[in-house]
Amino acid sequence: MEETVEYTTTNKIGNSTVLSATFSADEVSAMRREATLAMAGKLRIPGFRPGKAPLSIVAKYVSDEELKDDVLQKAASQTYVAFLKEHKETDALIFEPELVDSVLEDDAAKGLKVDVRVFEMPKADHNLWSSVEVEDVPTDTAKAVERRIRALVDAVTETSPKDGPAAHGDSVTVTVATEKSQNPYHTEFTVGEGEVGKAYEPFLTGMNVGESKHFSVQMQESALEGDITLDGVAEKHIPEVNDEFARTVGAFDSLVELRKTLEEDEQHKADDARKDTIFGRAIETAAEKLGIDFPGYVRRDATQERLGEIKDSLARNGLSLNEYLKYNNISAEQLTKDVEADAVKLLQRDLLMEATERACSIVAGDVDIEAYVELHKGELGKAGIDTTTENGRKTIRNVIVWENTRSLIAGAVQLKELSETKQEAQ
Repeated sequence: MEETVEYTTTNKIGNSTVLSATFSADEVSAMRREATLAMAGKLRIPGFRPGKAPLSIVAKYVSDEELKDDVLQKAASQTYVAFLKEHKETDALIFEPELVDSVLEDDAAKGLKVDVRVFEMPKADHNLWSSVEVEDVPTDTAKAVERRIRALVDAVTETSPKDGPAAHGDSVTVTVATEKSQNPYHTEFTVGEGEVGKAYEPFLTGMNVGESKHFSVQMQESALEGDITLDGVAEKHIPEVNDEFARTVGAFDSLVELRKTLEEDEQHKADDARKDTIFGRAIETAAEKLGIDFPGYVRRDATQERLGEIKDSLARNGLSLNEYLKYNNISAEQLTKDVEADAVKLLQRDLLMEATERACSIVAGDVDIEAYVELHKGELGKAGIDTTTENGRKTIRNVIVWENTRSLIAGAVQLKELSETKQEAQ
């Protein structure tokens, strides 16, 4: 029967094609009989060995709904097989066919019509990626370098107990009792520095150890009111940032050498972050451009797997999913919707990566693996990857192919400058 199935292509949506096929009453009858025979071998019918009961008896133990589902799946499968026979590049087809619509009258004499959706591997070659345009990412590292230097300054700054009132720049320990908290809490910060230090500065300046004051402050997150007690105050001896400082914090001969090392390190991290962002934007743009989608069962499985990971993560932190939903004031339906959107993005990324690997023939040989092992011995050891085993080498091969594919994509796309508004925001 499969050889006689005829279909028409009714719609092409992104990486999927909808096929429409019609089956005669005789074909439907034959499929029902085949489905009944298959079920007969699984049923335990009193007085008969498995598979030996007459079909008329078997039919009494099989519901019409079960038969209908089986017939629809057979019709979908036969339509798919007919499509495969005309399209010899079977590697280009992915996933099982999805039944999207069917018309099966109660009266089998009227036959059957099915719409089946088949999915193809997207064509993700160099031409695709070079046609994708995404916004570039600025890599100004000056602020990051200054943050690193401030952190080094804080690390070597010494303090000594101070007699007298607290002042700007002093390190203080305090006890805070707010109207919202049941118990007072202790904290330490520098007067006038950071959000907390700036907020409490008007109240702490001039206070002596043991004194308390009522306060009312506006933080970024919320407003606080209560009492603050000064438990201790220390003067900070901040070192001058010069060549001597550079020699103190590391094996550097000068401040210039320290800054150069930090700038190179921050530039390396910024370049990696820029590459990651460009890659992510390229994947999203290409997925939308190609209209990449997946069968319903693939989306559902990915969503359920991700929800399971979230539940496990919450359980490790002593929370149930219901508690999480309550605390975040969201419904289970909204969470599932959000998780599905994220799951689909990951599916699109993985599919486009696989398609690019195939189209661009990206592989990793033994020489590539040995070079990678030599360069990343420490990291591989920490990750517990045994480079002498087949599984270990397979893992390394997959990492190399992934990184090379990611680099190809990030390097091939067209970059456009950020708008002035977005540059100012960053």
